Amino acid sequence: MDLNQRENNIKAIIKLEDRIFQCRRCPSLLHCSSKPGTGKGDLVPEAVIVFECENEHNTDIDWVVEMRNTVQKYLQVNAVYHSFLVRCHPKACWLADTIPCRVNDPLLKADNTCRLSKKNCTGIPVKPTDEAILNCLNYIIEELAIFQPENIILFGRRVSEFVLKAYGILDTIQDRLVYHHEGTTFITIMDDQFFHPSVLKSLTDILDTEHQE
Repeated sequence: MDLNQRENNIKAIIKLEDRIFQCRRCPSLLHCSSKPGTGKGDLVPEAVIVFECENEHNTDIDWVVEMRNTVQKYLQVNAVYHSFLVRCHPKACWLADTIPCRVNDPLLKADNTCRLSKKNCTGIPVKPTDEAILNCLNYIIEELAIFQPENIILFGRRVSEFVLKAYGILDTIQDRLVYHHEGTTFITIMDDQFFHPSVLKSLTDILDTEHQE
């Protein structure tokens, strides 16, 4: 491991996360977000996985370990990192809807207790809007620029479309395809069969074929 590179990455990520924590581009999302989602994993990664936002799976440590083991096995890499396209996960909540948008203070405490109801949050997670994605898009692009990984796995249709377009790849985005840009390999996985061996195996077969040509 390049220790200098790791130290440089740590410094850059800390600065990026400071800006993410101070972001106020989506005032309504701040109501039901105790803190924005930040990336996790090896800080000199060979592969980075981008999810749309935090969910019940990618915040489960057992699921994350299985995910990383799968990527390491089929892409033959050691260092894996994952992050998010949208940092503040939107929720549907009638209590939050009663708060004016100009009130930016979070309604959730660190223990997930709602400051309004005094009870555990009952907000229902919903898909981020395109506006929220566009407001957050620069953060994931900057994060990927810091790491410059060899492989980037885009998990989800909108993740694939928005990130690839940000890199100037304007092709019709398809599931389980490989795209290349300036030395980086992008892999699109848009269905929910991520851990089925055939998915990553089919992609590694494509990569092997390309390397032989």
